[in-house]
Amino acid sequence: MGKRKNNAQALEKRKKLKQENDAQLSTGLFSSAKNTGDYEDEEEPSNDWENDEQDYELRPRTHNANGSGKMVEGLPIKRSDGTIERVVREVVAEDEEDEEDEGDEDEKLEQEKIQKAKQEEEEESEDEDANLSPRERLIKIKEEIAELASKLIEDPEENIACLTRLRKMSESKNFVTSQLAIMALIPIFKSLAPSYKIRPLTDSEKREKVSREVARLRTFEQLLVSNYCSYIDNLAKYAKVSYSHSSSNKNITTDQLKRGVLATKAATELCISSLRHFNYRVELFTIIIRRLNKKPSNSEDYEVFMKCLRALETLLKDDAENGDITFDVIKLMTKSIRDKKFRVDESVINVFLSLSLLEDYDPNNNRDDLPKPKLKKKDRVHISKKQRKVRKEMKEIEEEMRKAEQAITIEQREKFQAQVLKMILMLYLEILKAGSHTTIDGNGKNDASLLMGAVLEGLSRFGQMANLDLLGDFLEVLREIMIDIIEEHSLGTVNSIIDGTEDMDDDDIGGGMYTGKQLRTVLLCIATSFSLVLNHGSMGKLPMSIDLSKFVSTLYLILADLSLDPDLEFSHKTLRLADPLSLVQEVEKPAINVSTKAELLLRCLDFIFFRSKNGTVPRATSFTKRLYLTILQSPEKTSLAILKFVGKLMSRYDDSLKGLWNTEERISGEGSYVLGIERLDREVELERSNSGAATVWENVLLDKHYCPMVRDGARSLMKNSKPSGGR
Repeated sequence: MGKRKNNAQALEKRKKLKQENDAQLSTGLFSSAKNTGDYEDEEEPSNDWENDEQDYELRPRTHNANGSGKMVEGLPIKRSDGTIERVVREVVAEDEEDEEDEGDEDEKLEQEKIQKAKQEEEEESEDEDANLSPRERLIKIKEEIAELASKLIEDPEENIACLTRLRKMSESKNFVTSQLAIMALIPIFKSLAPSYKIRPLTDSEKREKVSREVARLRTFEQLLVSNYCSYIDNLAKYAKVSYSHSSSNKNITTDQLKRGVLATKAATELCISSLRHFNYRVELFTIIIRRLNKKPSNSEDYEVFMKCLRALETLLKDDAENGDITFDVIKLMTKSIRDKKFRVDESVINVFLSLSLLEDYDPNNNRDDLPKPKLKKKDRVHISKKQRKVRKEMKEIEEEMRKAEQAITIEQREKFQAQVLKMILMLYLEILKAGSHTTIDGNGKNDASLLMGAVLEGLSRFGQMANLDLLGDFLEVLREIMIDIIEEHSLGTVNSIIDGTEDMDDDDIGGGMYTGKQLRTVLLCIATSFSLVLNHGSMGKLPMSIDLSKFVSTLYLILADLSLDPDLEFSHKTLRLADPLSLVQEVEKPAINVSTKAELLLRCLDFIFFRSKNGTVPRATSFTKRLYLTILQSPEKTSLAILKFVGKLMSRYDDSLKGLWNTEERISGEGSYVLGIERLDREVELERSNSGAATVWENVLLDKHYCPMVRDGARSLMKNSKPSGGR
């Protein structure tokens, strides 16, 4: 109320000042009292006109010193009685000159009055709300938000000011008002914003004259974009506050934490809607990706974390036709993962496996690069000059229409595919290189080594699209990772301790059992390396032969340890009791990598003996003997699968393997089978183990297995191994 009184007093002062100035213009400021009276009633002596002029010229020119403004002398006025009156007027002040401009200045004053009135209404409403109870205040806020939203839905172009009012309410310091306004703006923006970007007007477009409808539409679009931009910035500011990062900060209140969760959820809702095609989508994606910093330690943050992951997976799955959204998401994610030095959760890397843009991408297909045969002159279609001109004009029109519709061409989509594939493979390679030189700390530090499984799983899917230069780098890194794990469990140190060549220090003791994650990593390295080479070989013949014997010998080396793994047949989908000491169980579960270690083992064996040229008779006999040792310790289903694989090997190599079961016709003097061929000073050489002299006596033990299907499988192999003419 105080502001209204001050404005009224200022207007009254201006009116009085204007009236005084008008009065000064109509009267003489320097005339004598005689001139200002009634000349008709008084008798004046006759004066000489020339003398009067002389007196006028000699009269001193003085200005009214009492005036506050600047005085300017005007032309003299000669009255009917012969007197001459000097006219001096005061220059109108700047405020009064502004009032004389009745055009644009009046509109500015009206807008200022409207803004002041709105501010006064807000202050009055706050004063009124102070006397209301919390329940009444909440009802009033809800009614106001509902009224503003209904006006926007009914006529958005006419009531676009309501959107600004709602956006300002979302920035209110009052948590209830801000919360309700943020939630209300989500469906409003979904209904008002189009599914395309609104570009800003150029300077020439702003200067040109348009119709009233076009001007109204432009004003609506610009206000919509500006309010949406402010809303996104507001969400980004609120979403920075989380329970995990702010637990030790006492300055952050509970309302700020709740508002941060609400802002992130609002961003995920906007991402999966049509607003992902609207303006400022990069800023919107950044809000979600920023919340994927690390594994959440709070239940509220965990819910937001999983919601952000599902939103990103939805974006990548639904963008199979265009590719621009996928490009933006992958670019932001790869940059964020590098900035965090790969300290992210495994599920963040598994988001890349939801890509649908690369399903039909074939970078090694060179059919389009072949020179097209030229048409003969007789086969060409004659086109007149006029038709060529029309065709050229139509192409230009189609190009302009495509730009206006913001459509993605086939060339642009292929460009997005190439860039996305390059970013993902380079990130995979960097993680593998970083993980091969780091170890897992005792505290479970989250570094690149923890992401090996997810990266290898993704590499087995996208690795076949890599070029030959990256193929060599990937194989080298996979080999280093595998060798590092094997060297950590080398038996050389244990053998030296037994021989007495080294002291019995705990730090020097090597060997031991492989962990489940290490076994999975080794199996994934082997399967991925074969997958990369074979896929490149099937697409186009490799210009070189790649030796994968190191991967074969490593698989042979870990078979015994693999059979002792208690989780050989278990995956994350297997039902088991939850750990009561673990707060979050689902985050540790991989999203796509559901293969068990037994499935990975059979995949590697299939790559070696049936899908590549690495399978030889010495290797087949050595693996058969080692697989029988594995069956004695492995679970039931794995034993059945290995027996079936041995049956496939027998059918392929036939008589070369049958000697392992039947020793009646074996020539004496072939030597003896060396079981422990694995030594520290040399690599595993399967040919030096003399596996041809081995005997699969384990088949007799399997004949008394508790599982009847395993017993039947072992007896069937024994029966098939006998010569056709034997007893």
